Amino acid sequence: MTNFAERADDIVRAVHLLRQHGLAVGFPMQTANGEIIFSVGKDFTLTADQILGLLERGELHAEGVRRLVEARASATPMRRQAASS
Repeated sequence: MTNFAERADDIVRAVHLLRQHGLAVGFPMQTANGEIIFSVGKDFTLTADQILGLLERGELHAEGVRRLVEARASATPMRRQAASS
């Protein structure tokens, strides 16, 4: 998990870029375990680490967010199966 304070400038820049691409990005929220999360678009929640990953890969746009969310969703059932084994 990235230290939010150390990467604050990068996170601000990434959120600004998402907004420039027409995506609504909510204010940062902190989960019970200390993760920083943002609502992105109407249906998505991304962590600061996920947003920074998109920035670093040059995928900070609607298509990049969609691919990340789809990849995460397709990986979830496998994790559940592995955990129940």
